[in-house]
Formats: sequence, structure tokens, C-alpha cells
Amino acid sequence: MGQGRRRTPSTEIEDALIGAAFHLLEAEGPEALSVRRVAAEAGVAPMGVYNHFEGGKNGVVDAIFRAGFATLTDELADLGAIDDPAEALREGLRRYRRLALDHPRTYEVMFFCSIPGFEPSDESHVTAAASFQVLVTAIERGMRSGTFAEADARSVAQQMWAACHGAVALEIADICMVDDMDRTYDELLDTLVRGISAPAVPPGSPTRAARPARAR
Repeated sequence: MGQGRRRTPSTEIEDALIGAAFHLLEAEGPEALSVRRVAAEAGVAPMGVYNHFEGGKNGVVDAIFRAGFATLTDELADLGAIDDPAEALREGLRRYRRLALDHPRTYEVMFFCSIPGFEPSDESHVTAAASFQVLVTAIERGMRSGTFAEADARSVAQQMWAACHGAVALEIADICMVDDMDRTYDELLDTLVRGISAPAVPPGSPTRAARPARAR
């Protein structure tokens, strides 16, 4: 996970420190994220962490948190190119799971408060909210097309996210009571999509025109 930026000597050091922190986090867990360990992994002096990240260690963790959500948003950016809104939603939630399983310790920083004393900055909260808005937008699109039943799109998005986060959290914790988690997760997505789908139009009834989702 990471964010592309115009590279300067300062951003190169920041990128090196963030990359080192990502590596230590995924390889050894949050306990490895000391200022000295991150600096040594990046090949810079410990003071370099304080010079580039406000709050030292917590500043580095905040950068990880923010980069994780930015990467998630990027992964979902092209869902609008999928013609079927229901399949676009399923694909987005599959990518959510895949990113979490590929980077489980980073996912824990993003969602489990795994670093004692860390609180995301206002900037990081904005970045995280942008990821949630991608889900809201996908659901609003389905409502406008008549694929999903009209409802409060943000509430529906919260429910979908809660269900998928629960499934992913159990999988990361290795609490799996079935053999095939890929199939089970896809079946969960089918259940969720079926639950928010608009009722089928009975044979002989006038075709239901697509309508804009209700204003929020």
C-alpha cells in the first residue's frame, strides 16, 4: 500500500520511512513499530522520523493509516466501468477483502485500533471517509438504475460494510468454520445484494422506470 507523490529529497526520506514501517508492521506486527526500528530499517537516523512526522511514531502510523485508505479508494476507483451495478458492488467488496487479506496488519491499524495511543488525524479521517463514499456512490448508482430498492444509501452502505468487515475480521483472526472461505464470502455478497435488490416486476406489469435515489 502506498501513495504516489512528486519525489524530492524530503519525500524520498518520508517514503523510505513509511515503506520501512509497512514492512516491519506486516512482518512482525505493531510491536515492531518503534522509532529506532523504523529508522534503522529505512537507513536513516532516528531523528529523521521526528523531522518528517509530527509525533514521531504516531505520525508514521498516521501515514500508514492514511495510505491504507488511499490505496483502498484507488482499488475501487474503476467500479463505475462495470455495467451491472450489482456486480460492481460485489467486485468492490471482493477487492476490499483481498486487500485486507494481503495486508492484514495494516488492516488492523485501519480498523482495529491495534496501536495503543494512536488516534488518526483529521486529514486521515477525511481520507477514510472518501473510501466509505465510494461504497455509498456504488449503492446510489444501483438505486438510480432501479437495481437496488430505494432507501437511505449511507445506512445501506454501513450495513454492507459491517457485514463484510465482520467476515474479513473473522478470517484474519483465523476463526473460520468452513473449508472454502472464497465461496462463503461470495455467498455472503449474494445474500447482501439480494437483500437490497428492488422487487422483481411481475409479468405483465408496466416496466418500472429507473428513478434517482432520494436526496440525502
